[in-house]
Amino acid sequence: MFKKFFSKTQTHTRQLDRPDQLQAGDIISLKYRDSLPPDLREKQFEVTKAGTYEYASGTNKEVTLKDEKNQLFFMSIEDDDGEEMLCFSNKISRRQVLTLFTEDAFSQLWSEDWAELEVVEPLDSLKGWYTEQYSQTIKEQEAYFYDRDCQGEDISLSEDGEELRYHECEGSDEHYGLNVEIWGDGSTDVFLQLYCPVDVIDEMWPHGN
Repeated sequence: MFKKFFSKTQTHTRQLDRPDQLQAGDIISLKYRDSLPPDLREKQFEVTKAGTYEYASGTNKEVTLKDEKNQLFFMSIEDDDGEEMLCFSNKISRRQVLTLFTEDAFSQLWSEDWAELEVVEPLDSLKGWYTEQYSQTIKEQEAYFYDRDCQGEDISLSEDGEELRYHECEGSDEHYGLNVEIWGDGSTDVFLQLYCPVDVIDEMWPHGN
């Protein structure tokens, strides 16, 4: 357990009341929830870094989570019509993408039409991370990524944002999503996404000073 590394006699100057306060070195544990995949359910994670995405609609903070097996996941804090939600993301490989979906169907994300994706071969290694069908909701939109927590900053004055373009798909039940990021060097990242209420968080421990 990560928390065993934290001394009981240690005093902390920070209090963690909300997920948007998480910083590198903090620890977060998640509850048992049927809606969470086994990779996340009742697990503890160390926050290894924080970053910020800038979209036309605003900014989202994202933290990188590392489990005890050094597997990485991502968690962003999003505003859903005034309600704070968590979006967990799992970056998947090209092989996994082309196992879940046919190459022809996946390539439709870049076509003039709005893609409809259907899982053709399930993957036990990604259990709980995906649903059977997705519909494209965003096509070739522009965004910027900042390799730091930009909360409280006027990032309109910042020049260190890395430009990307992205596509998004929504699962048939809105609990799942699919995100594709295309970076300036041509590399492409694909993420399976899971949307959850904030109360899936069990506890948060600040990194000791």
